[in-house]
Amino acid sequence: MNDLIKQLLGRPLQQITRSYWAVKLNNGTWISEARTHIDLYKGIERPYDWSNDLVANGDVAKIRELWLLCPPSTTSPLGNTARLDISEPYTAFQLKVGTVDSNLTASSRTVQAHIIGKVINKENGDCECYIWDYMQDGLITPNTLIYDPLAKDHIKRDEKGRPIYAGRTNVYHFHSWRGAIAPLGLLELGTLGVRL
Repeated sequence: MNDLIKQLLGRPLQQITRSYWAVKLNNGTWISEARTHIDLYKGIERPYDWSNDLVANGDVAKIRELWLLCPPSTTSPLGNTARLDISEPYTAFQLKVGTVDSNLTASSRTVQAHIIGKVINKENGDCECYIWDYMQDGLITPNTLIYDPLAKDHIKRDEKGRPIYAGRTNVYHFHSWRGAIAPLGLLELGTLGVRL
């Protein structure tokens, strides 16, 4: 596993300071956001990009495994990895959630979270996700509950009283996993390479 991570990142997991996605295609080829390649159209070397590389050339349909490689944190000093097996074409996706702070002279972008997911029900858009949340300094899984400090048992529940999980949501109305993040709502499926 450590050799694979070094191959994908170019260094050990403990040496990264941000999260990266990586995919294994049906033919065994690995592609990682942490690696660079020559962009023949622009004539430059650049990191792999989900939309410009995987979606644009159709490789998003060939994804067999989708990984999220996360930096060390206070809750996981060695870093985290998350892996989704993808059995159906065009169901894998990844995205980053960010904020922009600006004033009259400058603006800065901050990544709040990095999400990998797969659609598990093409009829209604249900999906499972792993979320690296920079503010929470940790990895959120499909089994992570969303907490509500106002609820009696501190667990957020839906209208039927069922617990709400942070990493179980829907591509048509993606919910929030913490208070400071607004619900993402309808994801831009075409840009992500998802076809339902």
